[in-house]
Amino acid sequence: MSWYSVIYTRARQFKSQNLILGTLVQWSFYVCVLIELSVLSLSSFVYYYITGRLIANDIQASCYMVFYGWITFMMLWAYFRVITASPMRVPKEYEMDETTDAKLRAVTPFNPQGRPMLDSSTELQITTQRQIMDEFAAARGITMVEVDVQGRLRYCYECRSIKPDRSHHCSSCGFCAVRFDHHCPYLNSCVAAHNYKFFVLFLLYLEMWLIWNVISAIQAITHYFMAYEANKHLDWIVPLCCLFVLQFLSSIWPLGELLRYHWQLISLNETTCEQAKIPNIRGDPKANYDIGRWKNIEIVMGWSLWLVPVRTSISDGFHHPINYVSPISGDTVVRVTVATADTDGTRTSPAVTPLP
Repeated sequence: MSWYSVIYTRARQFKSQNLILGTLVQWSFYVCVLIELSVLSLSSFVYYYITGRLIANDIQASCYMVFYGWITFMMLWAYFRVITASPMRVPKEYEMDETTDAKLRAVTPFNPQGRPMLDSSTELQITTQRQIMDEFAAARGITMVEVDVQGRLRYCYECRSIKPDRSHHCSSCGFCAVRFDHHCPYLNSCVAAHNYKFFVLFLLYLEMWLIWNVISAIQAITHYFMAYEANKHLDWIVPLCCLFVLQFLSSIWPLGELLRYHWQLISLNETTCEQAKIPNIRGDPKANYDIGRWKNIEIVMGWSLWLVPVRTSISDGFHHPINYVSPISGDTVVRVTVATADTDGTRTSPAVTPLP
């Protein structure tokens, strides 16, 4: 558990004992958001008040201001969509009733802190756990392809529910999120299926915003040293140079590297969690969700309006096309480009191509 997850967990525990003070503590987590908006406001003031004055051509300066305003608007639009999008929690139909949950806990070892120790389960316990979860899923008409290394469905003992494929428990938010990627304390938001597109667009427009600030600052600083004496208008050039250095460095690392990383995840149809722990898909442990770069991009960004912070995803977060790659008899290998899994784990293959 990360340091901020510990803080979030303790805040929820405190809120359960003191509703009013606990709510105020949770609201205080938006302090990072307020700091970020304050820095943005300061940077915008410097850009309009100083950078615009140091660009000699009035027409050019006006075009710069308009373009800067557009980038800022798009960035803020994506930013507020990230932090205000309603969390996509695992639905109630995945939640076990108390009786079934009690049966499962009775055959599950726990440590002194009350956390399940699934790796310490005996063969008999593993068989019983698998049977309880499979019977529950069958009774609810729930189908999943992801299982753990022992072939059990993934179960959250905190939320008391079966985890849908690609879903994980967010210890910071305290619930299981659909297609969970990570929790961002700097946005005070869980990044998952409900806002992942907005998060990526925010990174993109923030990177563009920083680069445009750097380009404009280079021209403004160059014009200053060509047109003004060294000691004239120091109240202009000093803050501009300071912001230039900070924005130039931030555009390279960490923001530039973070944008590159998430673009790679989208291209491979992976999440941050899945890069850390590869999902185990029953029927083929080598299977993955990578169905080709452009199809992967469409799953997250939709068919159109990729650069607009509106919901366009073609995925509901629960059903995912799977790329199966598994050996069969002899040396022959088959690759299923797009497939789904039946309730018993067998594969339905609309397109199968033999490989040498």
